[in-house]
Amino acid sequence: MSVAIQGDPVPAVFVERPNRFQAVVEIGGNREVVHVPNTGRMDEMLFPGTPVMLEKSDNPRRKHPYSLKFVNKEGHWICIHSALANRVFEEAVHGGEMDWVQGPLKREVSFGSSRMDFSIGEDPPTLVEVKCVTYEEDGIAMFPDAPTVRGQKHVEELIAALEKGYRAAVVFIAFMDFVHRFTPHRRIDPTLADQLRKARDQGVWIKAYACSISFREIAVERELPVEL
Repeated sequence: MSVAIQGDPVPAVFVERPNRFQAVVEIGGNREVVHVPNTGRMDEMLFPGTPVMLEKSDNPRRKHPYSLKFVNKEGHWICIHSALANRVFEEAVHGGEMDWVQGPLKREVSFGSSRMDFSIGEDPPTLVEVKCVTYEEDGIAMFPDAPTVRGQKHVEELIAALEKGYRAAVVFIAFMDFVHRFTPHRRIDPTLADQLRKARDQGVWIKAYACSISFREIAVERELPVEL
């Protein structure tokens, strides 16, 4: 099952990124400020002259009518809309593509001092935290592309959940179709890499998936080997 991309795709060329939430692009020779729906650095693929694909909104209340949705990296398109990862995961669960988890699904479940993305099933439930992956090196999907204290906290909370009788999982959704495995980005966040290894050793599932990517829809395509 796939998640549909709303709006018609609009080709553009990346110029610069003045802050985390905005980018300057050229559309048909004219410069336009667009929204960036991803707060990661993305330094390894957002270079001046890079082809990008935008989505145009018909909402008149929006400050910027365009959002930057896809970036072309060396001939491959990567979706950078990080909030879509939860929807892609949810559709995959409903479609039976995640055979390791079953049962009713609840969104945004509180545990400890965090809100986990999902609780799935019962007796016991599985708490799931989903992470969107846009960083790639040599065909390897990697997370994160900037240190993430929030991500570290979520992993610690999932370990604590195991001790209280829950099941737990961290799921990395790679918004690209050309990667062949996943590993934590240890150079960027060694603490998170160590926590993920600890979590796995204590029983937290660490899963990763590549997606089929088009300008119209995104879906989980295949599971990736995870190297911690």
